Amino acid sequence: MGDWNSTYLGKREQAAGTKTFTLQRPAELDYRAGQFFFISIPTDGDWLLHHFSFSSSPTEPNVEFTTRLTGHTFKNRMDELEPGATVRIAGPDGDFVVRPEMRKVAYVCGGVGITPVRSTVKWASDSGADLDIVVLYANRDLASTAFHAELEGLASERLRIVNILSEPGPDWQGPTGRIDAAFVRGQVPDFGERFFFVSGPPGMARALAGVLADEVKVAADHLSAELFPGYE
Repeated sequence: MGDWNSTYLGKREQAAGTKTFTLQRPAELDYRAGQFFFISIPTDGDWLLHHFSFSSSPTEPNVEFTTRLTGHTFKNRMDELEPGATVRIAGPDGDFVVRPEMRKVAYVCGGVGITPVRSTVKWASDSGADLDIVVLYANRDLASTAFHAELEGLASERLRIVNILSEPGPDWQGPTGRIDAAFVRGQVPDFGERFFFVSGPPGMARALAGVLADEVKVAADHLSAELFPGYE
């Protein structure tokens, strides 16, 4: 892992209660879609440390991470930080990544668990990767669905995005409820040929990984899970 000073460039709202933060990318920082990094930010003469998945793609010029603002001390301070501030970043780390032998993958995620998925989808689109992707993405409603418009815009014959909402508005025409074994089998009929990646709040991610392993019967070597602490 490397360790660098960086400049905080700004933020934008990504969904209700969720923001994307942009950092200057150090020239030496090389990472893979799906990995995470550590960021330290200044506060009262000290530093606060947290780690986040890259929501940016390695093909993009800056580093970005996306998080739901939950009242956590670090996130409150990050939201207050002025553009131009010096921060420290270290990384990359993690193996929630597409490996060379993977040609068909499925992401099963909820809420902020979409961040490493967005990184991978954008990388695959930009690089022309030989990869067939299905994304099953669960949220409460459309307003809380991060990257909705962007992911729909990237959808193609080899990238299918399926949103499922537990509390949809009256105009929603897509799937409703929660992700279960029947939903996975129905949306991913070739599940036996795919590598599955699960990401989201710990309780949700553990439950989804259990559904895939115990009910859908995804093989252990075809299943990887990434738990996002602090969202229970």
